Amino acid sequence: MAEDYIGHRKRLRERYIKNGYNALADYEIVELLLTFAKQRVDTKPLAKSLIKKYGTLEDILKADMKDLKEIDGIGEVTAFFLNFVGDIAACSFKDKTKKEKVSLKNKNQLIAYLRNEIGFSKNEEFKVLFLNSANEIIETEILFTGTIDKSAVYPRKILERALYHNARALVFAHNHPSGNISPSEKDIELIKEMKEFFKIADIYVLDHIIITRDSYFSFLEEGII
Repeated sequence: MAEDYIGHRKRLRERYIKNGYNALADYEIVELLLTFAKQRVDTKPLAKSLIKKYGTLEDILKADMKDLKEIDGIGEVTAFFLNFVGDIAACSFKDKTKKEKVSLKNKNQLIAYLRNEIGFSKNEEFKVLFLNSANEIIETEILFTGTIDKSAVYPRKILERALYHNARALVFAHNHPSGNISPSEKDIELIKEMKEFFKIADIYVLDHIIITRDSYFSFLEEGII
């Protein structure tokens, strides 16, 4: 049996070297990845269990370590390894977006960036994107966490950071861990009040985006602001 999985593992590696990432099924990618953390066992059944529970490689790599360890066969080291690989991928994506200057002109790129940053978080996070006069992102910051409503978001704090970055425009984004992208009444009240507040400082609020792991809601696209 040991020779069977060792031979299979070797064939997977050879297929990847010859034909690349796309030559492997999702569970085979996970299987091959797990071999670096579990070198002396057949990782195929565990890979299939992970795909069955989480659906995609991205969801596996962004899963909470406690949740991962609930799966039979995954201990502290393997859960840490999967999280670490996920963080490396996230950092690589962030570096790429900085180099390419994420802009509102490329909405798909912006949504992918936000999804990667906060779309998978289990807690609500309020992220502010600070933009220059060309609507290119200067910097991004997560300024508030927890239940996002008017009482939890402080406009003066955002204004302080906007002036620090010399921003001419802002985009707000927050996630809905529930997966529901519909804005609440408090979300709508918040963005309308923010727009008026920052207009006084000659800073424009261009959009407020609710993001989840699967979708998004744009206040601008829906005509709310």
